[in-house]
Amino acid sequence: MKKILNCFIFFVLVFLNSSNAHANNFAYMIVDGQSGKVMTSHRADELRPPASLTKIMTLYLIFEAIQNGKINLTTRFSVSKRATQQEPCNLWLKMGSTISVKDIIYALVTRSANDMSVTIAEGLSGSVEKFSELMNQKAKELGMTRTKFYNPTGLPDRRQVTTAKDMMTLARALHKNFPKEYAYFKTKTFSFNGKPIRNHNRMLNSFTGCDGIKTGFTFASRFNISVSAQRIAADGKPIRVFAVVLGGQTSVSRDKKTAELMEKAFKKLHATPRMQEVVATQDDVAEADQIDQLVEETEVAEVNEHIQELSQPLQSLPKANNRRNRKNSKAKPKQVKPSPVVKPSQISVSLSDPIEEIIKNPLNVDINRDLPAGWVKAKPNFKSS
Repeated sequence: MKKILNCFIFFVLVFLNSSNAHANNFAYMIVDGQSGKVMTSHRADELRPPASLTKIMTLYLIFEAIQNGKINLTTRFSVSKRATQQEPCNLWLKMGSTISVKDIIYALVTRSANDMSVTIAEGLSGSVEKFSELMNQKAKELGMTRTKFYNPTGLPDRRQVTTAKDMMTLARALHKNFPKEYAYFKTKTFSFNGKPIRNHNRMLNSFTGCDGIKTGFTFASRFNISVSAQRIAADGKPIRVFAVVLGGQTSVSRDKKTAELMEKAFKKLHATPRMQEVVATQDDVAEADQIDQLVEETEVAEVNEHIQELSQPLQSLPKANNRRNRKNSKAKPKQVKPSPVVKPSQISVSLSDPIEEIIKNPLNVDINRDLPAGWVKAKPNFKSS
């Protein structure tokens, strides 16, 4: 018993020592995407570990290489031994295997795969160190005055620091310079080797209008997020808000704080509280990808099957008990009228906002249980991103 207690105390001390002095406090910046006006900020110039927000710069350089014709989405890179030795989250590819640039992008956006960060860094520059130099050069060009990169993953390195202001500069630059590629960040799930990989950014599902971009976590940085959302103004024009929030104790508290700040910003900009209801047309369905079409067809088939079951006479339903059956035998059997079938050409998309429930009823979430999908509970010397 004493040995177990000592191990527990040791783990707590290691955990506390590994935490940043500012880990209990938020640092944030909220910006109007149209005018660039800072709506609100707090400790926006304070140095913090970026964690996996680092990968926004990694992705920026990937998009730039594609734009310059150096690579394309089908270009394949080999996975090195160094890549396979990165700490989770990973895709767990074997050394010597290859992967396309397109899959690397999806892996970085959704799973925040550290092995893929190293793979693309080595593929584009020859080494992690040379790629880090490119990251710092680009940061300087964009005006990120207090940011220093030493790896493309965001895994713990005391020298690797940023600020909420610098991360805001990066997010807005990526959205402006790569509007087409920015769409990758709204990917909720992507399939790799037949397995679905979900995006760690839960605000894509919980915050109205959210369409990206990236989350991050290490024990030193705690839970970080860079996020953007677009809604409609009273005059019908789009309104975009960018937010960077660093230092949440859990992903729930981080998302709650981010949602509160963004809702206030949208209110000041006179945006509608909800996006307008979206009704897909036949053309929209035709243009959807095959996965979405299969999902829609499956749902419609299930609805039709359920309606057919309800349409059967009550006589065909199983007998509950003899007393009820004798009573019901005197009455004429009733039929349930089928509900109208929802056709793919008139699919109503619900845009409810469950983050409001989180704001009203904050949850106490265990840190280990709250880690992103595929996470492994940390040992005392375990680093994560």
